[in-house]
Amino acid sequence: MGLLSLRRKVSWLLLFEVARMGYGHLTEVTSPEDRRRVVDIVRRSKGRPQNITAGDKDELRRIAGQLELGRFLRAAGPRMMFGRGRRGH
Repeated sequence: MGLLSLRRKVSWLLLFEVARMGYGHLTEVTSPEDRRRVVDIVRRSKGRPQNITAGDKDELRRIAGQLELGRFLRAAGPRMMFGRGRRGH
């Protein structure tokens, strides 16, 4: 196995690990109802921000406020930094 191939596998493994952690964090800090509501809003808007009503935007802000991104980044940060290589070399 070449060095480049190994590096690619490690990068994908790191990405998978952070995505897994993100999903776990999301399900821990939001309710199933809130997650369904986000999916419903995104479907109705067809993914276009200009199609989201003011009320739906307020609801999305409320749900986003529950995400505790600082806590997630503190947990995931060390994993994201691993494998970036030494700086300046």
